Amino acid sequence: MQQMDLPSLFCWTRFGTEAGEPIGAILHRKELERLANNGMFFWGVGNSVAPGMAALVEQAATPEVLFSPIKSRPRAADVAPECVVRWREATTIAGDRITLPDTVRVTSRASRSHYALVCSSTEPLEVGCLGRLRFNELRNLVSGQPLGSSQVTALVTHEHDAVADGEDGYLVALRAFLVEPYFVRLAAPCVEEPTRFEHRAA
Repeated sequence: MQQMDLPSLFCWTRFGTEAGEPIGAILHRKELERLANNGMFFWGVGNSVAPGMAALVEQAATPEVLFSPIKSRPRAADVAPECVVRWREATTIAGDRITLPDTVRVTSRASRSHYALVCSSTEPLEVGCLGRLRFNELRNLVSGQPLGSSQVTALVTHEHDAVADGEDGYLVALRAFLVEPYFVRLAAPCVEEPTRFEHRAA
């Protein structure tokens, strides 16, 4: 996908090693999922963004999600988790319970709660250079407050005319559309044997 103008409001999520799986392996798995589901794939996230997602869907005709690599090194718990689960069901923002098809595979470290963005793309899921985002350009969509550094996934507005603060910013590596049901709370986790990958220092 070629570099394009960034939208004024969107979902932003940062990604990295998760549940013992490096990003290359995650993208390969999500690409197979996308191909098996006519472009749709579920992207697991660790925090709920339900109110912001409802606002985004109401305000944007074609809501998007932008993906950026996390800058920090992965935590030991992400590289070598004691337990990995696969989520088999989900609840939508509207409260509907759905069963995830076998062609959808969302995993995480064992957790009491986990969530997923419901995405669609006609393009292969490959890391590219689609723009850059700086923290001082972003505000939480619902509250209007500046984005917190700990917000890995957030619904944001993008102030294109914000004064540059010298920050290099975050690469926009992937873009996708959000499609119904847009965002779900995952349920019915099943324990899986962790896949062992060789992790090399960057």
